[in-house]
Amino acid sequence: MILVTGAAGKTGQAVVRALLANGRTVRTLVRNETQRELISSLYDTDIVIGDMRVESVISSLFEDIRAVYHICPNMHPDELSIGLAMISAAKTADVTQFVFHSVLHPQVEAMPHHWQKMRVEEALFTSGIPFTILQPAAYMQNILVEWKNIQQEGIIRVPYSPESKGSPVDLNDVADVASLVLSDRDHIGATYELCGPDILTYQEQATILSEYIDRSIRVEQISLNEWKTLAYGAGLRTYSVESLLKMFLYYDFYGFWGSSHVLSTLLQRPPTSFIEFATNHL
Repeated sequence: MILVTGAAGKTGQAVVRALLANGRTVRTLVRNETQRELISSLYDTDIVIGDMRVESVISSLFEDIRAVYHICPNMHPDELSIGLAMISAAKTADVTQFVFHSVLHPQVEAMPHHWQKMRVEEALFTSGIPFTILQPAAYMQNILVEWKNIQQEGIIRVPYSPESKGSPVDLNDVADVASLVLSDRDHIGATYELCGPDILTYQEQATILSEYIDRSIRVEQISLNEWKTLAYGAGLRTYSVESLLKMFLYYDFYGFWGSSHVLSTLLQRPPTSFIEFATNHL
């Protein structure tokens, strides 16, 4: 059986779908009853409800578990301690593979949530557990968060330059790789950067989308202070807001992109392009 943590989020669900499609038996960790109802309505898995920060919850997860795909909740201030506890429990349970869902360029200390993931990677290196690390770029699906504004106003608002470059990756491609590395021992010890095939500015992404909804879309840069007000109004916690602000500053200066060579090699096909993503989702 394979344990998937953070299973109720979009990444977790994509990984669960890919594993089940390949005939794997999956245990899913969710945070509350609402998430349990969601997962049980969509997937046939062994569901555990619990908080990753609670030692008794983590230690109870690993009975009959052969491998784990660990996804920490996004922008979590306790990512490092959660990761260390998961690694310790996995080692005690003698799992045969620990796959860590990291991020592209975790070495960037200027982005705190990246840096925490790098420290979890470091702990895996010295754990003695057979491991694989996946480092995806930003998902193509992230742009759909702005879908209401796109449809109503033809505007995507971001707190960094519209000319910032990225190499967005299709989450479904990432999930396919997750299933692959959990099926083949040849991937033990590997660290894989997973980037889409197109290096695009945010405005270029918007231009592609505009061809599929028959209206012009422009990207409007808002100030960091304006975004911060909106974020707190939406209920984001301080750590998440401050980490995202630092991420936006990094994007503004340097972008966030990489090569798709590793992903295409793993998939043994061209990764999904942004045009293909738009065709499939719009």
